Amino acid sequence: MDVARVLVESPIPRLDRLLDYAIPDRLKSEVVVGGRVRVPLGRGTRHIDGFVVELGPPSNPLLHLAEIDSVLGPIPVVTPALWSLVRAVSDRNGGSASDVLRIAVPKRAVRVEKKYSIAPRQSPTPAPGARTSLALDYGVTDTQEGPTLVGFVQVADRVRSASGGVVVVVPDWRDLQLLGRALEGTPHVVWDSTGTPSERYARYLDVLSGEASVVIGTRSAIYAPVADLGLIIVVNEGDPLLDEPLAPFVHVRDAAILRQSLEGGDLVFASQTPSVELHRFHDLKYVEPPTSRQSLPTMSIANDTSDDGNAARARIPSSAWRAVREALTRGPVLVQVSRPGFSPSVVCSACRTPHKCAQCTTPLAGNREGTSLCRVCGNQPVGLVCSHCGGRDISFAGVGSLRTADELGRAFPQTTVILSDAEHRHLEVPRNPALVVCTRGAEPIVSGGYEAILIVDGDKELMRPGLRTSENCLRWWGTAAALCAPGGSVIIANVGGGFAGQFATGQWDDIVSTELRDRRALGFPPVTRALVVTGSIPELNSVRALPECQGFRVLGPAPVKTGHRIVILADYTRATAAVSAIRALVISTSSTSIRVHCDDLGVFDEIDEN
Repeated sequence: MDVARVLVESPIPRLDRLLDYAIPDRLKSEVVVGGRVRVPLGRGTRHIDGFVVELGPPSNPLLHLAEIDSVLGPIPVVTPALWSLVRAVSDRNGGSASDVLRIAVPKRAVRVEKKYSIAPRQSPTPAPGARTSLALDYGVTDTQEGPTLVGFVQVADRVRSASGGVVVVVPDWRDLQLLGRALEGTPHVVWDSTGTPSERYARYLDVLSGEASVVIGTRSAIYAPVADLGLIIVVNEGDPLLDEPLAPFVHVRDAAILRQSLEGGDLVFASQTPSVELHRFHDLKYVEPPTSRQSLPTMSIANDTSDDGNAARARIPSSAWRAVREALTRGPVLVQVSRPGFSPSVVCSACRTPHKCAQCTTPLAGNREGTSLCRVCGNQPVGLVCSHCGGRDISFAGVGSLRTADELGRAFPQTTVILSDAEHRHLEVPRNPALVVCTRGAEPIVSGGYEAILIVDGDKELMRPGLRTSENCLRWWGTAAALCAPGGSVIIANVGGGFAGQFATGQWDDIVSTELRDRRALGFPPVTRALVVTGSIPELNSVRALPECQGFRVLGPAPVKTGHRIVILADYTRATAAVSAIRALVISTSSTSIRVHCDDLGVFDEIDEN
């Protein structure tokens, strides 16, 4: 007698395994591998949803098994290939498979299911595929739907020439829309969080049924159940937006590598700027480096002082100010700043201690009315008192995008100023002379490209303490430079040192090579895996005492909101065993506060990605 092995939808670590359930005669014709079911749990007083992963003989024939209560629809939503991927990524990161399935499979919509008849799939036979890097070209081109990046046209060409199904993953909604423009005329499904639950479920079933063979989307698209997978493309894999913020915190890059190993096909990492992680793969011969390098726009460094008062307040040197004025006669100019809002922080006038929100502890910002504001929870406190010295006078520190736009409006009174940040979203701006002030990652596209791109606050960005400071600056500035028009220029203001010279001369591979060499000397990621474990001191001591964790460098403990934290720097050959041992410790303990976040580079820096 066959039984159903079910993974229940529960975050409890002890339930992260397949449970045997008997199949009653009334349901034998309805239970399918990959289908949703409702099953009793514990003494049978509680019922919970789950997925049928396998059908087979019972694990222990002597046990009396509980029966499946009901079948939740006829659709086998979890394919064997998806289950293998989900199990692999959750094991690698010490998490629960149900947490990954919650990200991968949309919630059920009964009315949508009635339109589909989908048979269960078989496990694929992986065919050997290549792992390559693609250096995306710079510039902007026009399509019938509007302007897009030249680099995305390259990606679209790869999609059209692929044999089999295709999955393309991009960091955010801007990239998704621009890639959609580049794919004009090519049928594809857009996989993101937009739309109603029913619409998202319909998109999932379109792909599952085989009606759609090309999927483009953000993070969760890496799990799209595309049949006969022939190509996976990860765009700008160094972008932190591709790192899943929900447990078990799987990065798209790692999921893509695992999926290719399980299903075959080609894997392409396409990006405008190199990353340290990918450079390590090149060194190990694990991923083939790009066969050619893109041509970059003209770049220069401006470090002179400004004679114009308004330009000086906007942090623009005289040479950059003249270049901007000249470029405005031909078209729009992009100005990238580091922070949103009017002023990034509110500090005590006496001791310069930053003020934090009393409700959510986020650093307070200033606005143009001269008052304080929390950008996270909206709190507007009055009567602030310094926690350090008791002072009641406040000052604004730093300059945000809104204040920069105000000052540039005074410096260029006859020019339109457009603000683009998290609160003022623009995918595209018209090709008219204008100053487009944006935060990093919020750069609108313009037909033909920008006549000049000015990077301000670069000195402050490079002075940020953090493991990824230089790599982040390379990505932020390089992504902006991709929007430059032919004959235009990229100007980096108020930046000196070796990094600035290497960036301006296009020695970008040397930047990441130096960064990788420095991290290798320190034993920091990506040379090692950072296993970040939080819990009480006794719990952390029990983790450190595990045989699988011996011989690793351990940083901490350091106090955090939920207790204390240690960082285990594990080499790759033994990291999987260490993660499994920590997971087993969590499962064996009836009540524990231990949490594991693998590959969490956030502990090495405090960079705000908003």
